[in-house]
Amino acid sequence: MTDNLRGIIAVLIGSTAFVMNDALVKLASPELPASQINMMRGTVATILLAGICSTAGAWRPLSVLLSPMMLLRVGTAAAASLFIAVGLRYMPLPTMTTVMQVAPLAVTAGAAVVYGERVGWRRWLAVLSGFLGVVLIVKPGAGTFGSAAYIALIALLCLTVRDLTTRGMDRNIPSLLVATASTGAIALGGLAFAVADGPWLMPSTQAWTYLLIAGTCLVAANLFMIIALRTGEIAVIAPFRYAPVPLSLWFGWLWWGDLLDVVALLGVGLIVAAGFYTLHRERASIGKVPALKRSAAE
Repeated sequence: MTDNLRGIIAVLIGSTAFVMNDALVKLASPELPASQINMMRGTVATILLAGICSTAGAWRPLSVLLSPMMLLRVGTAAAASLFIAVGLRYMPLPTMTTVMQVAPLAVTAGAAVVYGERVGWRRWLAVLSGFLGVVLIVKPGAGTFGSAAYIALIALLCLTVRDLTTRGMDRNIPSLLVATASTGAIALGGLAFAVADGPWLMPSTQAWTYLLIAGTCLVAANLFMIIALRTGEIAVIAPFRYAPVPLSLWFGWLWWGDLLDVVALLGVGLIVAAGFYTLHRERASIGKVPALKRSAAE
C-alpha cells in the first residue's frame, strides 16, 4: 500500500468520524444545551487523547500551552465547537457540514493577508465562489434559519482563525498535544457556559451514549486527519476532505428528513467546485517545482 493510499484511507475515516460526531451532537441537542454537550463530549475526548499523549510521550512544559498562539488556537477551537453545536440544534446537518467545508478556502485568503502568502487571481476567484456558495446555503437575512445562519458564519470564522493560528505555531509542538489542549478547552468552555445556562440537566442513557460515541469520534477524526496530513501528499489526499458533504446529505435525509432546496444545492456545488479547483491549482504548483529545479541544474 502506497503512502498516498494510506493518506486517502485516513482522510476518509477522519471525515466520516467528523460527520458522525456532528450527527450525534444534533441527536443529543433536543435534550441538552450546547454548553453541556460540549463539556461532556470534550471531557471524553480529552481523557482519551491525554492517554494517547502519555503513551506517545507528547507532553511538553505548561509554558508551551500558555503561549499566545496556542491560547488563540485552543480558544477559537472551543468557540467554533460551541457555535457548531448551537447551530446544529437549529440547522440541518448537511447545511452546517457544507458551510464548514469553506474553512480551507477561507484559510487560503487569510494566509495571504496574515502571512503574506502569494495567492493568484484564480484562487481568489475560487475563494469568492466558495463564499457565494455559503450565502446561497444559509441565505442570511432571508429568515430561513433565523439567527442560526449568523451562528454558522461565526463558527466558520472561528474555524478559519483556528487553522491560521495552527499554521503559525511552533512546529516542535506535537500535534497530539495541540489536539489534547483543544479538546480540553472545548470541555472547559462548555463547563463555563453550562454554569450560565442554569441548572444541570441529567442526561438520559441515550444522550450519554450519543455523547460518549461523539467524543470517541472526535478523537478518531483528529488522529486520522493528523495521520493523513503526515502520510500522503496533500494535493492528492485533500480532495477526499469533501467526502462529508454527500455523507451528511444522506444522514440528514435518513435521520431528520432534511432535503436542501435547489438554491442551497447550487451553493453546495459552488463550494465543492471551488475547493476542488483550489486543490487543482495546488497540485499544478507542486508539479512545477521539479521542472524548475531541473532547469536550474541544466
